[in-house]
Amino acid sequence: MPKFKTGLILLTSVFALCLGDVAFSKKHSGGFRESRDSQVETFDIITVEQAKNSKDDTFVVLQGYIDKSLGGEKYLFRDTTGTIKLEIDDDKFRGLVVYPDDFVQVSGEVDKNWWSETKVDVKDISKKSVESSSKTSKK
Repeated sequence: MPKFKTGLILLTSVFALCLGDVAFSKKHSGGFRESRDSQVETFDIITVEQAKNSKDDTFVVLQGYIDKSLGGEKYLFRDTTGTIKLEIDDDKFRGLVVYPDDFVQVSGEVDKNWWSETKVDVKDISKKSVESSSKTSKK
């Protein structure tokens, strides 16, 4: 029995350490920071073409134009490489009014299904100046 207890205590200790690492990484993965840190994760702006070739659930940032509403919370987005459908919940606009000639930045997750075309589930949308797009990196 003593070996069993020792093994159980060791296993419990390792499990607790692992949970501590998970809690630490979640606690320090995002949110407000007092100062800028070069290790803070940033996301490069990619093209529609790259988004369409991304894996399901990949977080993406796109810049371009919303050409039209497709009904409900679905929209057609365009950049110089093509078009892709966006799904934008009404509350994500946060009062922002967007017209077809407004240059916007959207961020969200790629949604791929075998039964429908690739789309982006938008988590955030903002208007940008066209000049800011020249400062972005294209992969």
